[in-house]
Amino acid sequence: MKTIAKLGLALGVFAAMSYAETLTGKLIDATCYERSQQNPGAKQNPADSTQKSSISSCEASASTTSFAIQTADGKVYKLDSAGNAKASTALKGNPDNKTPMATVSGSTDGQTVKVESISVQ
Repeated sequence: MKTIAKLGLALGVFAAMSYAETLTGKLIDATCYERSQQNPGAKQNPADSTQKSSISSCEASASTTSFAIQTADGKVYKLDSAGNAKASTALKGNPDNKTPMATVSGSTDGQTVKVESISVQ
C-alpha cells in the first residue's frame, strides 16, 4: 500500500510540473510599467515606438520590489510575490547587470506568473 501511495504522489508531482511554462525575456519594474500603461495619451499597441521607449525606461534594478518579464513578442507578465523575492535576490547578487534577462519557470494565471524558479543572466 505504501508503494502505491508513493507512486501516486510521484505521478501527481510530475503531472503538476508538466503544466509549468518557461518564459524568457527582459526583467522590468512592474510598478513603472503599470504607470506607463495608465498614461491616457499613450497608445496600447506594443509596436508603438513611444510605448517601447517607456518600457525601456522601466528596467529592473537591485532596488526594484515588483517585477515583470517582457517576452520577445512584447507581452508582459507580472511575477507573483514569491517570484518578486527570487528576482530581487538574484539581482542583488549581480548589481552591475543593467539590463537583466531572465528565464522564469512557472504557471501563468492571466497576466501573472506563479514562479517556481527564476534564473537571471
